[in-house]
Amino acid sequence: ATGAWAGDLKTDQAQAWEWYARGAQYAAQGDQNRALDAYSQAIEWNDTMTEAYVGRAAMYAKKGKNDLAITDYSRAIALDRFSANAFNNRGMLYLATGRLDLAVKDFTKAVELDPGKALYRQNRASAYARLKQYDKAIADYTYVVGCEPKNGDAYAGRGAAYYGQNEVPAATFDFEKACTLGSQTGCKNLKTVSRG
Repeated sequence: ATGAWAGDLKTDQAQAWEWYARGAQYAAQGDQNRALDAYSQAIEWNDTMTEAYVGRAAMYAKKGKNDLAITDYSRAIALDRFSANAFNNRGMLYLATGRLDLAVKDFTKAVELDPGKALYRQNRASAYARLKQYDKAIADYTYVVGCEPKNGDAYAGRGAAYYGQNEVPAATFDFEKACTLGSQTGCKNLKTVSRG
């Protein structure tokens, strides 16, 4: 009986991975509905498959079903406390839905898990800026531009944080740099500052 049970478990795992692979393929093709169904099937076969929850969460997010996406990312995080990407992605949904303190918390966890990844700091900087915690935003954006000197959006974000503190010369410098690097936000903000 033990051998049969182990065999069944192996079949469940294989089925889960097969459905997950289908979900990833549908997602790559832009077929969100079939991807959702396939990821859900994978979860039916193995309800501890972190990757399937992350995949399904991404599809829910693309369809604007943010609460369902957050639930799936939360499940993925419960299964794998070391998934910096899951924390970052859930943070993005919190940011999009205005839950800024939760966003900062998730981005901070992502930064702790993968300190060298500039994207996580850039996302956290955006949340700090919206909370008007400009010093923290500037610190994160400064780290990002140090790692990615051609990241125009990071310069634009830091410029906005400087502007929020009424540091107009620093803001102008960053907006000019952002605009030079092709950031539309940087160019737009530079025009606004120049008019002011």
